[in-house]
Amino acid sequence: MTSTLDEGARACALERYLSGDAEAPKRGGFPFAPAALLVTARYGRTVPSLRPATAIGEDVRLVGVYRALKIAFDAYAHDAPHDKRTALQTLSVQVSTAFDYVRGCIVEGEFMALDCTDEEQIVDGHFILLAGVLALCLWECGHEQGREYVRGRMRDLLAGADGYIYARASLGLAEDTDSLTWRPGGGALGSLQAALARGGRLLDDASRGAPAPEPAWAAEARGKAAAEKAAKKRLESGPSLMVLAAIEHLPGLAKAGEARPGGATGSTPRAEWAPLAGRRLPLARVPDLAAAQADLVSEFPDDAAVIDAILRPLAGRAYVALPPTLLLGPPGTGKSRLARRLGEVLGLAVTVYGCAGVADSSFIGTSRQWSSGRACVPLQAIRRAEAASVLVVLDEISRAGTRLDNGRLVDGVLALTERETAKAYHDPYLECAVDLSAVSYVATANSRAGLDPALLSRFRVLEMGPRTAASLPSLSRAILADLRGERGLDAVWLPDPDPEEEAVLAAHWRDGSVRSLRHLVEGLVAARDRLAVRQ
Repeated sequence: MTSTLDEGARACALERYLSGDAEAPKRGGFPFAPAALLVTARYGRTVPSLRPATAIGEDVRLVGVYRALKIAFDAYAHDAPHDKRTALQTLSVQVSTAFDYVRGCIVEGEFMALDCTDEEQIVDGHFILLAGVLALCLWECGHEQGREYVRGRMRDLLAGADGYIYARASLGLAEDTDSLTWRPGGGALGSLQAALARGGRLLDDASRGAPAPEPAWAAEARGKAAAEKAAKKRLESGPSLMVLAAIEHLPGLAKAGEARPGGATGSTPRAEWAPLAGRRLPLARVPDLAAAQADLVSEFPDDAAVIDAILRPLAGRAYVALPPTLLLGPPGTGKSRLARRLGEVLGLAVTVYGCAGVADSSFIGTSRQWSSGRACVPLQAIRRAEAASVLVVLDEISRAGTRLDNGRLVDGVLALTERETAKAYHDPYLECAVDLSAVSYVATANSRAGLDPALLSRFRVLEMGPRTAASLPSLSRAILADLRGERGLDAVWLPDPDPEEEAVLAAHWRDGSVRSLRHLVEGLVAARDRLAVRQ
């Protein structure tokens, strides 16, 4: 036997189910799930073959059982969609036959125990593992011999050093008086689940209400349910917006709202957008503006006036919705970084749309009649964030194309930043109205040159000057934080600059450009690495 084949199989052993570490079949579930998991853990999706098993010295009896089980599960998967009851009936007979054969091998091995080698003992141990999992599945199906085998195995486990962890299952099995009335097609009985719950209650009563240890999977499921409930409560109590009302007019099979958020969306427009249809999406509440301003000013001390101008319109609002804003400043002043941090501090999901070189109007969406059809960029950002209020950063908007052959980016931006148009924007891909009124836009440009006058009249224009020495400490710390994230390092391994290093950076940073400062910080980190090697 090769140990690598058994490592995954042992993770599916009966002991893990009896101790509560693994989730047994539930009432109404697939009763043979543990056996299917065991087969997959040992051989993956391939059908075990006897020829290579003989070549490497595996026990052909064991491989034969796994081969029969794999073929049986594949046949069930093929037949169940047509006649689940008959398929389950056939599968239960096949698993029962395999269980009887494995038990026979165990009995035969017990007679030969005195003369067996270590390798044969490993084989016998795996027969016991396989018999236990098959017995659990058959017990879930109402198989009396399967239940008795589990009870017998429980006695062996209780005699071991860790027998106390099986106390719940042992007590529950001792009190198990339920009649076994499972019928193929009716789902599992949930026998082990019921036994564990019953044994837990008996232990609680005996210890005057002391709670039984909760399995990891149960704690995880309970935490997930609590998080979903809290999210639903926040949505119901906070501001929200219906972005996409219905998708019944779209081609495909999914109904409006049928698909779950985060799940598979399929390949049709209807299935793709079903998770958003008919749902009210949350709007980001306005945070403590004084704290947000202090946070941003600490990172961008040269832009205190700009930050104040951006945040001032949010005072008194129920949710975050910034008026269209254009940040002007020389290259390297950190315009894009300020825009991104602004969204993060305000609790908005940020989408950075690079405008340089864009020579069409695909920003506003393209029709499904084209193979490259897609929804508009703001609607895609809403779907990713599952929130109605997001921030779209139009980076380097002055460098967008101006030809009219395929439409202009600026024309689409003007349409989407008009509030009345955004409230009922007709998306060309979805071919229906969507509400994009909660989307915020911040654009960046180096100067006014080349910008459309209509854009300048629509956007608030705020100018950012070159960085001064006042920004050096915060910018260098922020750049180092980015480098830590890129390298996957903790602050202990890549700390912020000390006063001596900041003095060196200040002596060489003369143009006020964030880009040149990043180069200097990267050089500083490289120097640290070289010195660390020498030490």
